[in-house]
Order: sequence, then structure tokens, then C-alpha cells
Amino acid sequence: MTLDPLTTLADSLAPDPDLPVDVWADTYQVIPKDSGANEYGKFRTSRTPHARGVMQALSDHHPCKRVVLMGASQMLKTQTGLNWLMASIHQSPANFLWILPTGKLAKRASTRIAKNIAAVPEVAERVAPPRSRDSVNTLDTKEYIGGSLFIVTAGAAANLSEVPARRVLFDEVDRAELNVNGEGDPVALAEARQTTFERNRKSYFPSSPTIKDESIVERLYLRGTQRHALAECLHCGELQPLDFDRLIMTDDGQGALYPCMHCGAVHTESDKPRMFAKGAWSDGVGGDGETESFTISGMFLPYGWLPWIALKREYEKAKAKLDEGSEEAMIAFYNTRLAKSWERQKEQTKAEELMARAEPYKLGTCQPGVIKLTASVDTQADRLEMLVIGWGRGLEAWVVDYQVIRGDPADQQTWDSLDALLQTRYPHAYGQTLPIAAAFVDSGGNATQEVYNYTRTKRHRHIYAIKGASRPGRPILSSKPSKVEVRWNGRVAPHGADLWFVGTDTAKDYLANRWRAKSGPGQIHFSSQLSDDFYHQITAEYRVTVWRHGHRISRWEKKQADRNEVLDLFVYNTAAAQYLGLHKLTDAHWDKLAGALNPNQISLFSTDAAVLAIDPPAQIQTTSLHQPVSDQTPKTPTRQPLTSKKPQAQTDEGWNFERRN
Repeated sequence: MTLDPLTTLADSLAPDPDLPVDVWADTYQVIPKDSGANEYGKFRTSRTPHARGVMQALSDHHPCKRVVLMGASQMLKTQTGLNWLMASIHQSPANFLWILPTGKLAKRASTRIAKNIAAVPEVAERVAPPRSRDSVNTLDTKEYIGGSLFIVTAGAAANLSEVPARRVLFDEVDRAELNVNGEGDPVALAEARQTTFERNRKSYFPSSPTIKDESIVERLYLRGTQRHALAECLHCGELQPLDFDRLIMTDDGQGALYPCMHCGAVHTESDKPRMFAKGAWSDGVGGDGETESFTISGMFLPYGWLPWIALKREYEKAKAKLDEGSEEAMIAFYNTRLAKSWERQKEQTKAEELMARAEPYKLGTCQPGVIKLTASVDTQADRLEMLVIGWGRGLEAWVVDYQVIRGDPADQQTWDSLDALLQTRYPHAYGQTLPIAAAFVDSGGNATQEVYNYTRTKRHRHIYAIKGASRPGRPILSSKPSKVEVRWNGRVAPHGADLWFVGTDTAKDYLANRWRAKSGPGQIHFSSQLSDDFYHQITAEYRVTVWRHGHRISRWEKKQADRNEVLDLFVYNTAAAQYLGLHKLTDAHWDKLAGALNPNQISLFSTDAAVLAIDPPAQIQTTSLHQPVSDQTPKTPTRQPLTSKKPQAQTDEGWNFERRN
């Protein structure tokens, strides 16, 4: 399409229409069939009545400067933004900045926007056609009469500072970096683009929340009017919020009912259209005077979408995982279904609490529930520390061994001693022996090159170098390893070494929940032979909330003098378990592994199983496994691995390693 200059001038001089966004959407908006939406065709606000209040706040006639929607997944958020964009292009065009947290989401949004434009003739005729020579319509920029749409990611500060924009939509802001390239709060950077539009600027922040005190959208919500979605009781007529905890199951367990908090009468799933018809919101509070904020949970999903019973079942599954010590599923449920932030356990676990739960089994042996072993190694200036964990069904775990190898990591003999220990086969309660299935060695200390040099030739034994990454939100284990190069005298060794990244903050959050588990899946068992120092190291760190760039974030800290090597070793073992895929195993998988380990078919999880009480084999140059390092002396009893295999010869001694570009 060629934009005629006279037409453009006339349109730009014409007064802006003042049709509210909700009225415009009911009049013009179309949900394209090829958008993938389950319900397509003419848009009807009556299908999601609560969207009306949000769209009215986004309208030009509404005095607010900022609209915040803290909502559940598939609840109003992006569709309302599309309605706002289309109405803006049609009625009062100006530059529009649409920000997404990642490039992948930006591409997806661009495709959805392009399809929506094509489906609405009144908008399509105002937007440059794709591949036009005289104007722009690309993946990230769409020119229209009176302005342009810019689709950018929040990952680069430059994307937030190049162009002025009257309207800004920051989609899923909680998934964005808290500090964009060190330049500050992404919200402030985005709204800085509106400096020249103070009179009629408007910004919209639709997002599910994340972690309490870290959630950007919750912070914005609390700044505003804080309106809650309301439903009408069909029996007494009272308006009320819908509290998930009030849901009750039907007698046959196939449905869920909601009792009114005023009269007690129950509502069924099919009552939703009439309960939500008014699209009512609470009166809210005054706020900062320029922010309208709303929150709506998955309890308000329309009839025919995700039913209440599905929410109830999803919660039960998340609760079972939480009871096992894993909070990820419950965090997702709170964030994406209830539209609530998740408050992490912030109290520091007491060492004495864990000591009191110590069990009378011998270190160096595997208890009946143990099926797989992992090991982790921490490097210090004068020693290596190794922790072996036994894993069972539901990731129930046992401390199997803890060794301190005295010696300089620069000395090859130190690594030979470690290698012999990692070849140990540990006696099991049912007469067999278990090898270490995988081992992670920390490369983040002062012995990085030595760690790379040792692990490079141990891939076949699943021994790898790892590096901690403490940034919030990192997965416990990266999806794949990175390659590091080996250089010596200008030559590059083939294949290099593999380096896995471990999300230490995420793993510590995971473990913090597991310390509290006192039985069954998720419990961590401790031997009574472990020293007091072992427990103090586990509990050395605690979560604190700090202010950074104008908002609060939560992170793990410890007192400077406290040691935390054992906690780090637990973190690396957790990552090693994920490397083996133990967190994905079904009951059938665990049954098969247990059956192979116990040929007599005696349940490994029987409460009648006797605790193994044999002495660990005697033995290699390590310190005692039961005393704090500070109490050790180099002259200690030695320990032999239960294998006749000689330690593998270390090749390419002295090579230096660099990260491969």
C-alpha cells in the first residue's frame, strides 16, 4: 500500500475518535480462525465480561496513565492488548511499543498481530502491506497511518530507548530481566519512551506474577487501585471474589462446586455465564492516582474452558510434589492459575533440627531404599571434598558418604586419590554393591584448569565439570553442556571438555523445602556418624530480601566466616540426579530399578527391612568422614575402593583450558 500524503495529512489532522476500547472491540474486532484460538470469529466481550473494565481503563477517555492486569494464564491479558492496539490504529493512531521478555515470544506476538490486522478490514486498510516498497511491515515494525508499531524484546536496553511512543504494552513483564543490561528497571526504561506524551500517554502491563518481593507485576499492582474480579451469587445476589480454597468436590469426584460465602448455596460449572455476566470488580483503593490495577484468577475462566475440577486436580498434583520437597509445580499453580505470587520459605533451617533427625546407619553403606548413587566434588585450596548421595523413589535421599581428600588440587596425586574414590562400589543392604552413576566436579574455585583436565577424559563414566550460576530463575541443570577448549603450546586438543551449568539459587530453594520433609518421598536422611559441622554447613545460608534498582529482590546469603561447602555439594548432587533423569522417573521405572537391585523381590521400601550395619571398608588417603575439616590432620587412616580396577591414567597432563567461542 502506498500512503497518500494528502490522505495521511487529513487523517492526522482529524480529531481522534473517542470510542471506548470495549465498544470498539464489540463492533469491529475479529479473532482470526488461523490464530489457533479455540473460539474464533466475531469478538464478544460478553464471553469474558471482566475484560470490559480493563479495556475501559485503556481507552483514551479514561484519565489513568497505567493499567496493570495481574492475571492467570489465558485470562484477558493478551487479547485485551490486541483489542487496544487495533482500536488505537483505527481511531487515534500514534507510535505503539509492544515489549516481550524473549525473542521467541516476540516472533509469536508479531505473527498473531499480523493475522489480527488482516482479519479486521478497518485496520488492515490503514497498515502498510507486507513487503511494501513505500512503507514498512516487517516482523518487528509495522507502519500505519499516523504512527508505527514496534515489537521488541526486553533483553536489550537499546530496544527500550530508541523511539518515542505514546502507548506501551509490556507483555509478561515478570519474565523480563530485573535490570536490563545494568541500565535499570525495565518498567522505567519502557515508560521513559513516553516522555513527550505526558498528556495522553498510556501503558499496559499484563502478566502472571512470580515470586513475592521479586514480582514486577505485583509491585505495579500494589501501586494502583488493586481491584479484584467479582462473581454474583445466583441465589442471594451478593457480589464476591472467588476463593479457590472454597471449592468442594461433588460426591462422585467428577466435578467441583462453589458455595456462596454469604448464603452458602452452591454453584455448578454451568452457572459461570450468569455468575460472571456483570463483569464486576471491587471498588479497590486510591493508589498512586495514575495506575488502574486489576487481578483475576483462573476461577473466572469462562464456561467451556478449564473447569473448576481441573484446577482442583492440578492443585492436588502440585501439593503432592510440594510434600515431596519440590515447590516448582505449586509455584506454577499459584502464578498461572491463582494469579498470586509465591512466598518462598525464608526462615533459615536450624542445624539442630536436622541433627535431631539423624539415623543410626553407617556411612559408606546403602540403605534399603537407595537405588542410584551420585557424587559431587568441591575444590578448595588445600583439599577436595566429596559427598555421595543415594537416591530412591520420589527422590528420597540418603547421605551415603562424605570424604575430605587432603592435598593441593595442582598435585596430580590429589586427583588420583579422588579418582579411586569415585570408582568405589558401595555395599547395599540386599547384598549387592552400587557404583557411582554420575559425578559433578565444581570448576568455580581456584582449580578450574585442573578440574577441566581431570573431567575431560571421564565422560564415559559420567564425570563432568560444572559451574554454578546464581541468577534467579535458572534451571537446576542447563539443557546441555557447553564446550571448553584445551590449549597447550598453541595446540588445541580435540573434543575439549564438557561444562554443565547449575542454577544454584533454584537448587537451594528446592533443598530448603526438602529439609522440612520428615518422611517418604522428598525426605533426606542423615547418618548419626556425621559431625555437627556437616549440619552447620548445610544450613549456613539463608534467604534475604534486598533493594536493587528501586525494587526488592530475594537472594541467598551467608555470614562471611561461615563455611557452606556441604550445601554446595548437595546442590551439585541434586543437579547430578537431574542429569540422570531421576526426577522424571515414574513409579513403573522405580519398580523396575528396584526389582533389578533386589533379585529376591523383597520390597526395597518395606518398613521391615533391616538397617545395614556393616562397617564401611577400610582404606585411600582421605581424612575421616565424620569430623569437621578443621579437626583433621593429614595423617589419617586410608581407605580402598571396592574395585580392583586401577585408576585411569590421566592424559595430556598440564593442558590449559579455555571456553570455546
